[in-house]
Amino acid sequence: MESKRVAMLVAVMIVMVIGNLLAQTEAQKIPFKDCYPACLIECKAESKFPKYLKCPFTCTKTCLQQSPLPSVSSNNIDDSDYFCKLGCATYHCVSLSSLQNPNVESVSACVDSCSNKCTKKN
Repeated sequence: MESKRVAMLVAVMIVMVIGNLLAQTEAQKIPFKDCYPACLIECKAESKFPKYLKCPFTCTKTCLQQSPLPSVSSNNIDDSDYFCKLGCATYHCVSLSSLQNPNVESVSACVDSCSNKCTKKN
């Protein structure tokens, strides 16, 4: 009985630490090459086939976001730079990755290239 209590206490503490880390990471921008592989692992663990096949796209989108989704008000899109990066990364970079081979360095370099292209256009 005592070992069950200890196990439960450890589990609760782990959940609290992870929750605290997630709250802190939401407040600060995580570099894409750090965010992407962690996101893929979490996405695959939480999703079932065939939904987990979308994880490379989902994680690209998640890791590109610097803030909550850009607001669209009065038919005016405030964050055209974000949408440019998302479109470029979706078209050019997502296909470089799979769950078996995340290819983080190539995807990160590709996303950086998209950031440079979109910054020049805007």
